[in-house]
This record gives sequence, C-alpha cells and structure tokens, in this order.
Amino acid sequence: MTVGHERVKDLEVRLYKLSTKSHLRVGAGEGSVDISAADNAIIRALVYETSEKGGEGQPARVPYIPGSSLHGVIRSWVEKALRSSVEPFTVAELEDSLDKLDEDDRKQVTEKAKDEVKALTGKAYKDKEDDWMKDWQVYLGACDPMSDVDRCERISAREVERRRWKENWQKAIERGTRGCKVCRIFGYTGQRGRVKISPAFPRKTESGIPIDIITRVAINRLTGAADEGKLFDMEAIPPGVDFYFFTVLENLEPEEKDDFEMGIRALSLQLATVGAHSTIGFGMVEVERLFKAKIDKSVFQKPVEDEVEAILADATYTRLAPLDEKRYPRFFLALASEDGSGKHPGFDGTVTYTE
Repeated sequence: MTVGHERVKDLEVRLYKLSTKSHLRVGAGEGSVDISAADNAIIRALVYETSEKGGEGQPARVPYIPGSSLHGVIRSWVEKALRSSVEPFTVAELEDSLDKLDEDDRKQVTEKAKDEVKALTGKAYKDKEDDWMKDWQVYLGACDPMSDVDRCERISAREVERRRWKENWQKAIERGTRGCKVCRIFGYTGQRGRVKISPAFPRKTESGIPIDIITRVAINRLTGAADEGKLFDMEAIPPGVDFYFFTVLENLEPEEKDDFEMGIRALSLQLATVGAHSTIGFGMVEVERLFKAKIDKSVFQKPVEDEVEAILADATYTRLAPLDEKRYPRFFLALASEDGSGKHPGFDGTVTYTE
C-alpha cells in the first residue's frame, strides 16, 4: 500500500452572512441552569469582554450557532441533493458489482446487505433469492451512513484482513478508497473532511443580541391535546438577526465546491433549517456569501502575521461586515478588511479575491 502525504493544492476562505427569517433555536442541553432562567436555554459561548483599561474584562456568554450545527445541516442537504439527481443502482448493476468480488467477499456483502434490507423493510423475501435486492438502494455519489455495508470508512491496517470485503466492495461500485462525493468533502470514519466551518457569531452591537422567551405547552401524544400544567419557557433568537461565519475549503475540486454550495443554497431557500423545532417554523435563514479568497500555498513561507497585525491596527482599514473582533481568528478578520479605496489586502501576493 502506498502511503500518501497531505499537501495543499487549493485553499479558499469564504465569509458568509446568515440572517434569521424565523425564530432560531440551538439548545444548550442539560446543565444549562446557570446560563438562563428559562427552562430551555439556547447555547452560548463563554467569552471575555474588553475592560475599560484595554485588558481582559468580565466573562460574558454570547449566543452563537456552533460550526458543527451548520456542518451537519449543510452535509445532510448535499446528501439529499446528490441522491435526488441520480437513480440508485439497478439490480443488474448490483449483480455486476458483486460479480467483481471473490466468493468469500461476495458472501460477506450479500449476507450483511440482505440482513440490513430485511430489518429496514420488515419483509421476509421468501419468493426469490434476489427479490431483496430490489429494495437495496445504493447511490454512487452519497453513501448510507447508517449501513455497515454502504457507509464510507477508512479501514485501519489492524482491521484490513477482517474487513477487506468492505474495501473491495467500495472498489467494485467504483467509489474507490476515497469515499463517496459527500464523504470526500465532509469526511467519514477515519478520514477528516476538507471543509471547516467556524462558529457563527452575531453582528457586533452595543445593545447585544435580542432573545425571545417563548412559552409553550407539552402535547399529550395519546390525546393530541395540551397536557395540563406542563407549560415551559424556551429561549429563541428572533427573526432579523445577522450572524457571520467563515469556511475553509481545502483541496476541493470545482465540482466539489459546487456540491458544497448546494447545501448553502438549501439554507437560503429555507428548504434546510438550522437548529430545533423546524416543524413549527423555526430555523429558517438566508445565507449570503460576502467574499471568497484564494490562498496560495506560499503563505506558509511568508511572515503574513506582521501584515495581519498592521491591517487590524490601521484605522484606514474597515471590515466588510460588523464582525465582533474578539470572536474570530485574526487572519480571517484581516481577510475580511478593505482600505479606503475598497482594496483588499494581498498579503504579499499570497491572497487573491475572486468575488
């Protein structure tokens, strides 16, 4: 086996503005009683505000949207979009793929896949031996993360003999060892993704971010009516609040960048939602890309840190958006700057703005 080493071929940083179009709620989970008096608090980040003397001030908790929440919903909709654009393998195509395996591997794949299909459909499949394959849905571009047979995973050297059938099956359906289209972008078991998403923090304001307290009542699922005495309060971000987040796209092909944008587009069309309670209208947002900057690999050989500090200290530079400067990496803040003439910093020729 040839061991490959990572190298940067294409690196791009993007800034997005996310605007709430309905209430949005990402819960803080259990143990959040010290965060809010509400029964169900929203998640907050612990930060330190600047004191009047310029040093570190008092700790404060700021509502935000975790990068993992954005990563998950974007990935989910890229999966849906890619599955919707093609048909699953036909029975004949599945048979052709199985024929590429040796006898032992074929037996392993068919037995495991049949058990999964039977568990999913509840059918017995007693008529014909291959009837179950009509319900076996395999898509080339997007794996099934719930299936041991179909989900992408990187087989460790310690398990390669025991799970060689899995590696050979992935090759037989022409996914190879790199995973499906979705997993190549967002990662899979044993292989990190090539898209990084920062937390989304609200725009910097003097008055702080508004938070609504909504009172709801638990519904009895048997009667369909309200359960008497089961009122609860929950926090939510109201419509009209702007958040900002950065993404880093590493070594993505043009087609993969387009696939990533399908997930962003699903958010802007309100087909995908962020956070909880989407079935009652929560989590609708719009997303606008403010810029994308292509970073040349020579950035690692140049002291761009000095230029970053100079840009952030220079009053003639302004930010493209009202970013709270204590919430984001300083290099990203410098990328999101422009001088009085509207020119972006070039960092000694290592950064090119394409939009």
